[in-house]
This record gives sequence, structure tokens and C-alpha cells, in this order.
Amino acid sequence: MKKSIKCNYKLLDCGEFEKLEQIGETIFRRPALQATWKRKLATDIWQQYQAKFDQYKNKWQVEPEMKLPNFKCNHLTFELKLSPNRQIGIFPEQFANWQWLQKTISQANRPLNILNGFAYTGTSTLFASAAGTSTNPTSVTHIDAASSSVKWAKQNCQLSHLENNHIRWYIDDIINFLTREVKRGNTYDGIILDPPAFGRGKKGVTWKISKDLPKLMHLIDQLLSEDPEFVILSCHDKNFGKRELRSELSKLQNLKNGKIETLNLTIKSANGNDLPAGECARWQKHK
Repeated sequence: MKKSIKCNYKLLDCGEFEKLEQIGETIFRRPALQATWKRKLATDIWQQYQAKFDQYKNKWQVEPEMKLPNFKCNHLTFELKLSPNRQIGIFPEQFANWQWLQKTISQANRPLNILNGFAYTGTSTLFASAAGTSTNPTSVTHIDAASSSVKWAKQNCQLSHLENNHIRWYIDDIINFLTREVKRGNTYDGIILDPPAFGRGKKGVTWKISKDLPKLMHLIDQLLSEDPEFVILSCHDKNFGKRELRSELSKLQNLKNGKIETLNLTIKSANGNDLPAGECARWQKHK
């Protein structure tokens, strides 16, 4: 984690298909199927959790009367929940992108219109929104197919005292929504995308990255403004590495005066194993 972002999150260790994380004073133990290696920390440390997702019973086990902490990152606050899909509401591998967003938006020195697709519980939405200023505000469009995720994101917005910022909230299939945005003639100066490998949306609509990503990026190309600042495209599908993500960004005709960089999304641990958790390509306008 870099110095300019201060969070109450630590990855303690990972290995043998699990990860051990600490948020505030609470320790979570949950699956990490990519962690095929041996653990670094001792067994007794791995037993000091307050919440564990049991992979065999497919449910959370928690200490009696345990109260979940909030995830705090800089001045932002996010509510945690123990979801049935083993998630807790944050993706710490995005630390590098949150920091990059702060820097990129603040250095733009102009108002920006930003789209966050597959926006989940709103971490990137709130980082992007908070990076604006009174003289150079950001307008953020937050879209996710799950109503529960958008409701959760709105709660995080209130916890972070950003409810008066300009954020549009949409529950919709992203392809359908962006198709309408193209017809409306709307454009964006910055775009954040973190698509899943597979997902289900409203009315039985399914998302499959191998089939739908090219269609999505074609729409994105039409929605970029004449002077875009950035595009972030990250992924957690083993079939989409940095080369494939770079290729998708390089096809965007409106990304002319800038550069593409790629990076591994890795959660660092001070004393345990680091956890690779995805890959990313991002484009930024030349200054």
C-alpha cells in the first residue's frame, strides 16, 4: 500500500486457498482460490479470526455478538457486510487504482464527467468524487446491475459525507445503459471498468467477459469525450492478462494523446505472502 493512502486494512497472510485479513481490530479468514502456495504465518495466528467463511458449509462462522468494523481509507468510510458469496464489500487489490485516480483527477485541473461501470459498493466512485474540488468538481455516474450493491454504495456515500456531491446512481445492465447513453449523446472524460468474468443482471441478462467485452469497449469508444483524461480497465479472469487488456484499450479511437500502462493488482503483506488478485491496463492523457 502506498503512503498517500492510509487504510485500516492489512493482508496478514495467504496460502492453501485462503487469505487472512485484518480490518480495524477484526480478523477475517476467507477463500482465495488463487493462493495455491504454503502459508507463511504460523497455524496459531491463522486461528485468531473473528469471522471465517467455511468453504465446505458455504457460510460464514462468526464470534457471538461480533460487530463488523467499517473499512476506512483516508477520509472515506465503507460499511462491511458478510455476503453469501464470501465477499465483504471491498476489493483491496484496487488500492493502486484508487491512489492513481486521486492523483489523475486532481491534476486535471478541470471539471470532469466520470463513469464507473460494474461499480459494486462504490469505492472507486467515492474516490473519484472526493478527488474533485469546489472549483473543479467531478460528476460521477455509478452503474451496477444489482440493486443491493447500489443501495450499499449509497450508504457508503452517506458514511463518507459525500451525499451532496454530484453522483448519479443507476441499477441497470451496463450494455443496455451505455447503448442509451450513446443515443442520448452523453460523453465522459474518465471511465472506470472492473468487469467480472461472469455475472447476472436484471431480467436474466448475463455478462460473460469473453463474449461481451468487445461490445462494451465499442460503446466506451463512442462515449469518450473529445478530450478524455483517463480509462481504467481491470480484470480478474485468468484468460485476460495485461496483454489482452492493453489490446482492448489500444483499439479505442478516441484515446490519441496519451499512454497505456499495465500493472498487476497485488495485495501486499508485511509479514505474510502477497496476494495477486487481478491485472489492469490504464490510459492517461499526456500532460
